[in-house]
Amino acid sequence: MAKRDKLTQRQKRQVLKQQKQRIKNNQSAPVLDNLSSPYDGLLISRYGEQADVLRLDNQQKYRCYLRQNLGSLVTGDKVSFRLSNEGQGIVEAKHDRDSLLQRPSVHQGLKPVVANINQVFVVVAPLPDFSATLLDRYLVAIKDADINTVIVANKWDLQTEIEKQSIAEQLNIYQQLGYPVIHLSTKSGEGVSNLKNRAIEKQSILVGQSGVGKSSIINQLFPEQTSLVNSVSDNSRLGQHTTTASQLFLFENNQGFIVDSPGIRDFGLWHMNYHSVAEGFIEFLPYIGSCKFRDCKHINEPGCEIIKAVKAEKINHQRWNNYCKIVLSPQE
Repeated sequence: MAKRDKLTQRQKRQVLKQQKQRIKNNQSAPVLDNLSSPYDGLLISRYGEQADVLRLDNQQKYRCYLRQNLGSLVTGDKVSFRLSNEGQGIVEAKHDRDSLLQRPSVHQGLKPVVANINQVFVVVAPLPDFSATLLDRYLVAIKDADINTVIVANKWDLQTEIEKQSIAEQLNIYQQLGYPVIHLSTKSGEGVSNLKNRAIEKQSILVGQSGVGKSSIINQLFPEQTSLVNSVSDNSRLGQHTTTASQLFLFENNQGFIVDSPGIRDFGLWHMNYHSVAEGFIEFLPYIGSCKFRDCKHINEPGCEIIKAVKAEKINHQRWNNYCKIVLSPQE
């Protein structure tokens, strides 16, 4: 067999790219002398090309550099890392994930949010204004990731706002569908122990709009921690960003953890097709596949069994309307 002694132009470009990448890796993650044997760790927060990692055998936290060839590491990832004599760490490997919650980003495609969780607390409140559409967007994404959901209705002491927005009636729709709902007030303490009981022995994340009180909940559950808390703008009734990076809080004796995530004002689902979105509305499931047309989008097609169920009040009209909004929203 003839020996190939020449590289194609494509191969040359690939070699050059790899060389540049090695140089970049060496610049971002310095070579440290006298590194320890590898330790198992849990990534508790990330800051660019560095991260705080919890060493699992002694519960000590270390600031570590991240090797560039590890892909996108996020809070909750299980990693292997080494330490120098000075206590500086380098993350060298990422373990397989049990789960991954993602959301689309206009400039980054699908962006990982958190890894290795088995429960999501979706936090809603009367201030900023309650949004059933945003809640449904979260529920669809969480269902697609095959993770359990608990709805947390925070600021339940604001009864005037709750009645004005008919929030209790709207949340009753979700309770009838089987979603657990916790009514909570970080001011009075109502519901805090209920939430903690659901969080113990689980790996969870708090998600929701800016201003719904996720950091206040963390302060209640972990009083030794000091999380900044911002108020809701009186003019816009929108939350102000407090948490800028996801942060993991570990319960005592390794009894699970909760991640506090940055608040967002929208949760796009443009990466999902209408079929995946429909499956995220759990009350649609008995009717999916029985429509007259195989490619039925359940919006205005004749012979749609889901639309028939809506008209027969077997499916809540608001939920179906939110489904239509999601499917018809611009693909960004």
